[in-house]
Amino acid sequence: MNRVERISSLIGEVAFPLLGYFFWNWNLYFILLFFLLDQISRTIFLPQRLKLIENTKAEKYKIFFHQFLLLILEIMVIHVAVYIHQNEINFTSEFLNFITYKEIGIAQGILLVPLILISEWIRIKNELKLGIFGNKQQEIINKHKRNSYLRISFFAILVALQNTFFIPEVTLVILFLGFLAVLVYFK
Repeated sequence: MNRVERISSLIGEVAFPLLGYFFWNWNLYFILLFFLLDQISRTIFLPQRLKLIENTKAEKYKIFFHQFLLLILEIMVIHVAVYIHQNEINFTSEFLNFITYKEIGIAQGILLVPLILISEWIRIKNELKLGIFGNKQQEIINKHKRNSYLRISFFAILVALQNTFFIPEVTLVILFLGFLAVLVYFK
């Protein structure tokens, strides 16, 4: 990942949610939903990436199924971590608040979901233009899988820590975004 991509990722994945938390009253779950939409988008477009590698169909199905299971596990462990932190949370209500959150008079669900999907599609098209296919594309898929394992481990540790003592939400937000920054740096 080159310097411009790293800076762009840091702004989108770390700085923007941090500003949202401190200036727009976003909470931890709101930030995590934003993050999960991005992960879901990557999984939706994984078949497009798999077309760019030279594996058998069976191997490609296996890779997709594995990544899909990792996504489900990540969603589950994130929700457990949030529930342990705030056991009175109503996930349905919070999700609806997230989708209907208005910025500049437009519900973000109408704008954000297509934008995230288009962003992933454009990322793949740009990688094609740069000649990133075959082994290079396989490396991207492997890094995403590795990062999924690291994020799942991170949230599992948070679950264990939160069962031991209370961690303030601001600390959880900073820990999570700091962890994402480290992942962006080492991509």
